[in-house]
Amino acid sequence: MTATARRRTVHEGPDTEESTVSMQRIVVSALVPPTPEVRELVESDDLVLVAPDDLPSLLERLEGRATHVLLLGESRHEPLVRRHAALASDAGFPVAWRAVHHGPAALVLIAGQVARAGVDAGIAAVIADRLLEQTWSGAWTPSVSKLEHPPVAVGQHLRSWLPGGDGFVVTFSGPVPEVRAVGDASPAEPVLGRGDVYAAGLAHVPPAALQDVLTTAGASGTIDVPALALDARGRVGVDRAVELVALPAEQRMDLPAARGRCAVCEALVFTETCPFCHVRPAGVDPRGVPA
Repeated sequence: MTATARRRTVHEGPDTEESTVSMQRIVVSALVPPTPEVRELVESDDLVLVAPDDLPSLLERLEGRATHVLLLGESRHEPLVRRHAALASDAGFPVAWRAVHHGPAALVLIAGQVARAGVDAGIAAVIADRLLEQTWSGAWTPSVSKLEHPPVAVGQHLRSWLPGGDGFVVTFSGPVPEVRAVGDASPAEPVLGRGDVYAAGLAHVPPAALQDVLTTAGASGTIDVPALALDARGRVGVDRAVELVALPAEQRMDLPAARGRCAVCEALVFTETCPFCHVRPAGVDPRGVPA
């Protein structure tokens, strides 16, 4: 379950694996409703869990831990994610943040992958973006009557009120979030191989729905992780819903050539501007590695 990245060097060109420049340490924070069980599962010096509406806690827990901060939150909490980012920035931390349609369990697992990679802050931002793009997340739910995202068709709302049936498989992630009744499964975009589906409470999911989940996620099996029981009702609107997550099977990723280091925070930069400071990187040599 650990993501790894091939790192480029300053002096030996873009095909060498180990970096010879100083690493800017990062702490990743998933803004999800934490429980004692999920804290025990994933928290470390490099990963903290903070409830979206608990604005004071993040700064208290960041003190002395890092030079950089990466915040991962749900789209429904974007105003709170922005407030956390502003407070951390005001306290002097270079901050990057992402508010996405993944559910809380997915954010916890993705944050864990990024934190365990043990790489420069700039590389961590690249890993996070790749995982956010390639991870499948969704839910099984017996009803979509209170689901706010993705959009629900009128017929699906009506079906939620009728007895019988095995419920719905919901895809939160990717370019085409959607709701499908069990029995109407189709691989979710982006279509790629993924490992096991992680969830809390898989025993509550009907067998036919589990098969649809594997088809939708492109996954090979299921693993029940009780600590991932977080906020299914808040995300789906139903207590009996089960949130589901499948990480990409291929965890190793080749990085693009670094464009330089940020002149402000010294993180490696792989895009037009630093993901933390939003300024252009320092000089780059003709091979595309830091000058």
